[in-house]
Amino acid sequence: MRWVLLLVLLAPAWAAEDELPLGIVRGKLSEPKSNGLRGGFVLTAESGRATSCTYDERTWFESQRVRVSLDAFGPADPVEVLVDQRLRSDGTRRCYARTVRLIEPNAPAPNPRRPVYRSVTEHIMPRGDLAFSGVVTGFTADAVLVKTRTAPARPFLMRPDTRFLERGVISNRAHLPVNQIVFVRAGKNIEGHLEVYQVIWGEIVTGK
Repeated sequence: MRWVLLLVLLAPAWAAEDELPLGIVRGKLSEPKSNGLRGGFVLTAESGRATSCTYDERTWFESQRVRVSLDAFGPADPVEVLVDQRLRSDGTRRCYARTVRLIEPNAPAPNPRRPVYRSVTEHIMPRGDLAFSGVVTGFTADAVLVKTRTAPARPFLMRPDTRFLERGVISNRAHLPVNQIVFVRAGKNIEGHLEVYQVIWGEIVTGK
């Protein structure tokens, strides 16, 4: 009887943990709380589900391709958040934001002196709408090879605008070691191959 009562009491906590978001989530931010370079906010997804998330000095906040602070986002601003999960001291998991990017409905015209890569299919195909976590197994001339839990090593084609973030700081492929656990934001091109938009590493805790 005691075991039955214990299971009943713990069931809501387990259910709440399983419902934590993971990967790319679009929505809006509210109730920001800051304590120096660390803090938290409530992420309300487009589905209407609200989740309390934390951030720290490694979280990348971006608006118009420029790094900003959490204060730059208003409650009505649409954002895209790359969500991970971190372990608490009691063994439960919490939502952790790795990147927060403002979704700009009317992006400014690009600087003609600074060429920007634009795929001819970006207007009909989602841009970087897939998220993967895995281990880097190697490199080719134009791709990074990543092994995930459910698939062997697969190539993620690098783009001219692929961004590498190491512990929240802009890095490059030369600093990414083999056997490193990474979080990858990617999308499929017209041939169906995976192209990588962001590679993030440094103290990554993957989901279940």
